[in-house]
Amino acid sequence: MSVVNNVVVNHSVVKWPAVIKYHGEDELIYIASLAEWQNDPDLCLPHYESEDRLIDASGALFALSAASSPSNTDMFVALDSRILVAEFVELVRKHAVIENYCCSAKINAKTHQQVVAMVKEINSL
Repeated sequence: MSVVNNVVVNHSVVKWPAVIKYHGEDELIYIASLAEWQNDPDLCLPHYESEDRLIDASGALFALSAASSPSNTDMFVALDSRILVAEFVELVRKHAVIENYCCSAKINAKTHQQVVAMVKEINSL
């Protein structure tokens, strides 16, 4: 933990792979690893809104603060909350619709890892 502007900030470790959920958008972005994050300037440049979230393989939610460089992993600020699997599945269903993935209503999973794997699969089509 660190203190930023008199606020205690928890910089927890992201359990990769992870998914970015942009506020107000149904699109989900799959990120396989920290190395992929650091090597893709579209992912790691400081252009995130305060409501954008990174959801890791355990369902932990992170805010994405502005980073000074791609190697600055302190930009993942743990929110000390998790998304429920059912809520995560609903996000994937909405994402599947915009990706023209058939049978999006039948998408289901039991774990956060399964949900993240579905995002990877849908994005690779």
